[in-house]
Amino acid sequence: MAWTFFVPDFLRDGANRIDIAYEPLNPEERNYTPNPDVAIQAELAQGREEPAILFNASYDMEEGRLAPRETEIFSGIPVRRDAGSISRVRAGSEEPFVIRSGKGNATRPEYTRILGVEFQIDDPSLRDVAWAGTEPLTDTPEMREALWQAMAQLYQAVERKNRAAFVEIARPYLSRLAYILGKPDAEAAAAMILESAPWASDKVASLRPLMSRQEARDAALLFGSDRRLVCFADHRLTALDAGGDFLAALPLYFARQPGGPLLVSFSRHMK
Repeated sequence: MAWTFFVPDFLRDGANRIDIAYEPLNPEERNYTPNPDVAIQAELAQGREEPAILFNASYDMEEGRLAPRETEIFSGIPVRRDAGSISRVRAGSEEPFVIRSGKGNATRPEYTRILGVEFQIDDPSLRDVAWAGTEPLTDTPEMREALWQAMAQLYQAVERKNRAAFVEIARPYLSRLAYILGKPDAEAAAAMILESAPWASDKVASLRPLMSRQEARDAALLFGSDRRLVCFADHRLTALDAGGDFLAALPLYFARQPGGPLLVSFSRHMK
């Protein structure tokens, strides 16, 4: 399986880190267990330049981990770790990890692992990510209440298709998106999204109800970027059609500048 993502809004000029979480699939035994066929290759390319290989490893049964290889897994050519403005690639150690996939589903940490890959990008045009300067978040009743209130504010904005209210709750993300896409400002990015996103189309009949404050006190959380980003794992803003069927969801993460409110600062595909 191969995926390609457009990622400039994830990256910053300077030091970056991508966390790779995986669970080894054994299709012959139809289960999730370590086996020699497990392999991962991650590469990053700027424009049409040759990609830098951020991670290239296959599962070593004796070592019990993904062991780096000097040749690419899928092509067999020597691994190229520096390319263009990308350099200083370094993978850290693996740690047990629980992957949450929504609707209460989660892996066990028996074989699931996560590892961080650090690298440098020397490209001032990237600037910084939308959550730059935000504070690390702690799972407290006060933080959960603030997150629930931010979700309620987002619900109102989307339900009413209120562009100004949408910009107010999502300005960090929208400002970053506007810069990446060459739009003049956050308002222009919001207009583009509200005109084209399936969750803002005429097919939407309703939104799945926001969870209650009581549910928010016990709901699973997802954190990101050294705990500077947070969202409810199983409670996203979800649009439904006239038959009550799923149309689209907003996988949005919130962050907070010191002393400020929680605002939308990252999205794993807004459209």
